[in-house]
Amino acid sequence: MNAVVEQVRVVSLPEPVARRGISEAQWRTLANNLYPGAASDSVLMVWDYCVARKLDPLKKPCHIVPMQVRDSKSGDYIWRDVVMAGIYEYRTTATRTGLYLGHSIPEYGPAVDHLGVMAPEYCRLTVYRWNPEAKMKAEYPVEVRFSEVVATKRDKQDKSRLIVNERWSKAPQQMLTKCTEAAALREAFPDELGGTQTVEEMEGHVIDVPAKAPDPRGDLSGVDEGKVQMYMDAICEALDADKDENAIAATLREIDADMNKWPEVYIVVADRLAK
Repeated sequence: MNAVVEQVRVVSLPEPVARRGISEAQWRTLANNLYPGAASDSVLMVWDYCVARKLDPLKKPCHIVPMQVRDSKSGDYIWRDVVMAGIYEYRTTATRTGLYLGHSIPEYGPAVDHLGVMAPEYCRLTVYRWNPEAKMKAEYPVEVRFSEVVATKRDKQDKSRLIVNERWSKAPQQMLTKCTEAAALREAFPDELGGTQTVEEMEGHVIDVPAKAPDPRGDLSGVDEGKVQMYMDAICEALDADKDENAIAATLREIDADMNKWPEVYIVVADRLAK
């Protein structure tokens, strides 16, 4: 009886959810408790991210962040949900190595006024990692300045004026400390954390999507499709011919030599044959 009930529950879940082996309890916890209001596709991105990083999604090691993504070619802005690590993921990943020895007590610079918010000018912090080859504790000191990481937004009353966003306004020292810790952990664990950034560091920022790089072989958009099809047909006919291998190879060499008169055609034919 229990097996039948479980089967009905699995079938009732959306196909992308069931295909990933997510149980009803897991899905309800993710969608209703941990990420309420988020689109289902975005919650599934969290699941996939955690599977790839070998993390427990129910411990919320990452966040769904609506971010403005700007295409550097068109300049258009669109809102897109992006999955980003939290400082807790960084701590978890570092701890799992067995080499993380904690960090120093944060040191703060003098309080300064930045866009109307009083905050430490900078935060300094050192992460410690055990080096098994040198048999010693390695230190990775980092200093992060508030003005360089603080999240800002446009003032609703004056669009030309930047102000500090709500989260950073309420807890400027806490947010600065998290950004400093994240930077220090990346210094100490580059292989484990790579070039990722945490949600605390990227809050309020715009993601620039680079324009598609031009094809280094040149512009192939205006290639003569008639010639391309002619050579494709000739090559297919040669390969299907009832001849010995030497004769087929000779025919292909002739076609190849003839195609060399039109480099763009040669490239397109080669690309299509490779597919």
